[in-house]
Amino acid sequence: MNVTRLRWTDIPDSLRSRAEAAAATPLREIASAPGGFTPGVASAVAGESGARFFVKAISRETSGVAGSYRREALLAEALPPQVPSPRLLWWHDDGTWIVMLFEYVDGRTPQIADLSLVMEAVAALGVTPGPPALPRVADEYADDFHGWRGIAADGSWRSVVTAYPELAGASIEVLAAREEHWSRAAAGTALVHGDLRLDNMILTDDGVRIVDWPNACTGAGWFDLAMMTASLAMHGVDVEALVGGHPLTRDVDREDLDTVLVAAAGLFVSRSLLPPPPTAPTLRDFQRAQAEALLTWLADRRPDILSDRT
Repeated sequence: MNVTRLRWTDIPDSLRSRAEAAAATPLREIASAPGGFTPGVASAVAGESGARFFVKAISRETSGVAGSYRREALLAEALPPQVPSPRLLWWHDDGTWIVMLFEYVDGRTPQIADLSLVMEAVAALGVTPGPPALPRVADEYADDFHGWRGIAADGSWRSVVTAYPELAGASIEVLAAREEHWSRAAAGTALVHGDLRLDNMILTDDGVRIVDWPNACTGAGWFDLAMMTASLAMHGVDVEALVGGHPLTRDVDREDLDTVLVAAAGLFVSRSLLPPPPTAPTLRDFQRAQAEALLTWLADRRPDILSDRT
């Protein structure tokens, strides 16, 4: 997931001065965050007193995802105070650059060994009411959860099966029909992060903090956990046992959960076959890995769906 990031000093002087005024101190970069799929600034900065902050910034001239940065700033202001997320202290959009100044959180990216702590945070998030102003998950994912239906409509199923031989026994009609009901299955009023993975979390001495909220919306409290299973399965986690024992999913309607999982598989499969974005050359490989992990799990969990030729 490595990309070449912009740095603090790439931000225009006038905007850096505004950020320094908000922080009430001159700032210098002390570290640039590794990983990620966008080339934006993601830097820890420090003031003269040693106080630290975290800066995110992007230029519309260097990336087509700048709109998501603006949306993240707006949504960060709307998050309920109980959400374990770094506070947004200041942001500015000058029409070209979007710059955000967050409180600094000292910690590290959690690993699989930290999964119990991560799942506690996911459980707490899943029972947090979403602000009414947020979009519904059905609207946020409307274009994303159309993968199987898009494949059925464009007649590319044969080439998809060539790329994913594990789908040879499946029916695109069955997959597309199941996917069509995902928005009803995922409906709810809980706060949904929308892109929850280990690399969007920080493990601190006080627990897990969740970062990167441009896709925040409202939906079923278990939606984030369902979407997270693909990246966890990639790393060998027994996701069947996980969802069977987690408080958000152990009592959920199995058909609803599986409908969302099928839709997620369609998203990862369809996106993995697109050309890689110039600014994120490894994104399609990551989506393919998620697709393969999710399809392997679904083949065991729901053979009636992945082996049905009716």
